[in-house]
Amino acid sequence: MSFISEQRIARLRPRASRLFLPNLFLFLACFGAAFFSGRLTEQWQYTVLWIVCGAVAFFFWFIPLLRYLSTYLEVTTTRVLYRSGLLGQNRRELSLTQIKDVQITRGRTISIIVDGQDPLVIKGIPKHKTVAVEIDRLASAI
Repeated sequence: MSFISEQRIARLRPRASRLFLPNLFLFLACFGAAFFSGRLTEQWQYTVLWIVCGAVAFFFWFIPLLRYLSTYLEVTTTRVLYRSGLLGQNRRELSLTQIKDVQITRGRTISIIVDGQDPLVIKGIPKHKTVAVEIDRLASAI
């Protein structure tokens, strides 16, 4: 009986530049809280200010940060695993024997063609050309 040991080749996250806009929103929320902090006269205005700044920080910084941190592409010697979505809700695992073709499309997108299934489309991975060549090389070696 032979067991193939699986070794991780790469585990990649999307480009960190995807966090530029969420960090800008966090900066604007902090700037708004600091700017209006000593200028308001009523207590209810301070309450509304903190609620608005907290909501902006939560929905436009924290949620995209969780989505970024839970998205990754893992390439091993036997399979390709892509996990995305908020808290990693979307997971797609492909065996290297299922992969028919790996294509690089516009916009730093890798498209993995699988027989009998929809293609796996991976966006925003750094060094996408190298990753696509490596996945194609591993799939053709099996």
